[in-house]
Amino acid sequence: MRTVRNILLAQLLTGLVLAAIVWIWLGSERAVPTLIGGLIGVVPNAFLAARLMSPRAASSAQSLLRAGWIGEAGKLAIAAVMFAAVFVTLKPLHPEFLFAGYIATILALPVGLLFDRGR
Repeated sequence: MRTVRNILLAQLLTGLVLAAIVWIWLGSERAVPTLIGGLIGVVPNAFLAARLMSPRAASSAQSLLRAGWIGEAGKLAIAAVMFAAVFVTLKPLHPEFLFAGYIATILALPVGLLFDRGR
């Protein structure tokens, strides 16, 4: 449980720090898509984590597998809906910053696992 929380926090902090750096250097017009991209990376992962960590999922191996499948499908659907909403509503879009924020938060997951390995 602690590892999952730490990874989600690392992803969130990665998105926030990257958005802050972009805001300082390039202004809010590019920082907003960076932050939103980071949130698109974190929110679906939090949904997946919630599905896998639910008490019902831990009741049996079959329940855990079902929770994993539902969680992963939900994660993809949430990310797709969030991306679609951003592409429709955010003007100016600056997709390079949107995807930079998203990719940075996704890359924070394996880095967070590397740092948590010793525990």
